[in-house]
Amino acid sequence: MFEKLGHLIFKRRKSAVILFVVGILVAGGFGSLAFSRLDSGGYSDPKSDSYKVYKYLTEELKLSDPAVVIIVDSGSTDVTDPVVAQKGIALEKKIAQEEGVTKTLSYWTSGGEATLKSADGKAAYILVYGDGEAFTPESQKLGKVMQEKYDGPYEGLTLYAGGVGVVGHAITKKISDDLKIAELISIPLTFILLVLVFGALAASAMPLIVGVAAILGAFFYPLFIHFVYNGQYLRAQPNHGHGPWLRY
Repeated sequence: MFEKLGHLIFKRRKSAVILFVVGILVAGGFGSLAFSRLDSGGYSDPKSDSYKVYKYLTEELKLSDPAVVIIVDSGSTDVTDPVVAQKGIALEKKIAQEEGVTKTLSYWTSGGEATLKSADGKAAYILVYGDGEAFTPESQKLGKVMQEKYDGPYEGLTLYAGGVGVVGHAITKKISDDLKIAELISIPLTFILLVLVFGALAASAMPLIVGVAAILGAFFYPLFIHFVYNGQYLRAQPNHGHGPWLRY
């Protein structure tokens, strides 16, 4: 079978090359459209009991988790101190005005809720709520803003930004940066090794060309499925640091 196929391709080699190039251009053109439709997610199993409980709490009981938690460290001063309380309330109002924030809650605006204060009374929490579930692009975007603006010294206080939004953004950024470095190292080295093995630039470039074509085709397929299933969004999930994979 493959022998006949090889003879056919050799006989029609010009047509095969043209068809291959056209296929790469078409797959690349349409496959690139998938990037604008990608969404972070896929971290939870929709069939698991924990996820079912989560959906019940969020959809039926209208409960939600904060995307970001800001820890306000007042040093040696208790958070009930009037000066610290005034700064904390002003800080919360400032955070509430940030884009993407839907509501906030803190020790000072909750009426002195004990669970929003540290055991020694020298730190308090500001819960920041936003659009989107945990590890969604909205949550990560909010986490990035909060970490950039509200992590460090602030008017005599020390702020620490945490929560799923901050963690999600850190994970995504770390994986993206690591993959870029890995590709910058692996692709040139692979090409050099191929040149040494094949002894010619044209022959050594073929495996890379085939690899690029396979990647473009891999993006074209989920995009096709995306349209077949009436526009359901795609999800890109980091696969334990070894690269993104798609869900739809």
